[in-house]
Amino acid sequence: MSCDNIAIRVKNLGKCYQIYDTPRDRLKQFILPRLRGTKGQARKQYFREFWALKDVSFEVKKGETFGFIGRNGAGKSTLLQILCGTLTPSSGSVEINGRVAALLELGAGFNPEFTGRENVYLNALVLGLCKEEIDTRFNRIIEFADIGEFINQPVKTYSSGMFVRLAFAIAIHVEPSILIIDEALSVGDIAFQNKCILKIRELRDKGTTLLFVTHDLSTMQLICDQVAWLDCGEIVMIGDPVPVSQEYYVKTTGVQTDRKILATVISQKQTGMAKFIEAKHDIPESTTKPVFSVGDTIRFKLAVQAVKPMGRTVFTISIFRADGDWVVGQTSLEAGVFWEPQDVDGIQRGRFVLEPNCLAPGDYLVAFGANSEDLSVCYALTDLALPFSVRWNFPTWGKFIHPCQWIPLNSGHSAP
Repeated sequence: MSCDNIAIRVKNLGKCYQIYDTPRDRLKQFILPRLRGTKGQARKQYFREFWALKDVSFEVKKGETFGFIGRNGAGKSTLLQILCGTLTPSSGSVEINGRVAALLELGAGFNPEFTGRENVYLNALVLGLCKEEIDTRFNRIIEFADIGEFINQPVKTYSSGMFVRLAFAIAIHVEPSILIIDEALSVGDIAFQNKCILKIRELRDKGTTLLFVTHDLSTMQLICDQVAWLDCGEIVMIGDPVPVSQEYYVKTTGVQTDRKILATVISQKQTGMAKFIEAKHDIPESTTKPVFSVGDTIRFKLAVQAVKPMGRTVFTISIFRADGDWVVGQTSLEAGVFWEPQDVDGIQRGRFVLEPNCLAPGDYLVAFGANSEDLSVCYALTDLALPFSVRWNFPTWGKFIHPCQWIPLNSGHSAP
């Protein structure tokens, strides 16, 4: 890859902060190590190190839209501030090829006592434009910001939305080669967000490099070429925005489990009526958690042995997401399917089939039950087990990908 095609190159980047328990320790750190050094004594450290970023490396091509996701405190804002030059790294290197404009903290770079008009000139000058260039773009800036007569009022009177409108308008009309946006668009209303997204797409088509931080995974999947997932200051995953966003969503909505699916002992409640002797995925033998796609067929094998005589039986299934949300609760009663009565030690066998699988991407756990025909008596019940995952190649929202039809009536198609 040619170096001429790289807008940003980050190598082994680290940022360390010194954490002091008391102001006294800060003073000690400033004075005592120097005194000990003059006396030839070992220097004592009066602070703890906190690494906000650790060994972060990535490259962003020119014209690429690159996103960052992660929990609060993962290091995203620290990274962007280093890229903008407002923070210095503790280790590693950063190469920036092009003029950078950034939307970081709300109102950053604005003088609260200045009017919006004055802040337009102040910010644009800082970003590298001369007064004549600002004059030619000023009307376009205030038109995009759309804050009316407030342009002549001190910005300390602005709402958070007005701050963002003006800051974004300035940043995009500076025509930077690299635009960095940190959560700024989440403040505006939907109409303004749509306006910004359209402008971002326009800038991208013109070859502007975009760095984007947001907790909105929908936007991230739709506008980014690549996404980096940060956690505790380290990069967990970099790649296509859809799989990275799905893996991040699964990780942050619950505790992932790597329990083996071929346990020899089935974890279940002691009912005194019956017991599951088989409850497993109906797939080739494996000791890892299976991964399915939307539209796949998911099969389970079940077998219940009677401890006491059992009447006609209904099987039940409960499927929970890893965050504890109960998404499926069904019985064979709805389908009119029953198992015949069994004497002691008699066995009822069966399969449960999801076809097609309509669960949205996520991690799931399953519990099975065997009940009397009227559901009033629980013969057997497993604990939540049988973990499996669902992934897909498209951005998704909600809990289910429901089978449906999309019919463009204005294209010669007719409704069914």
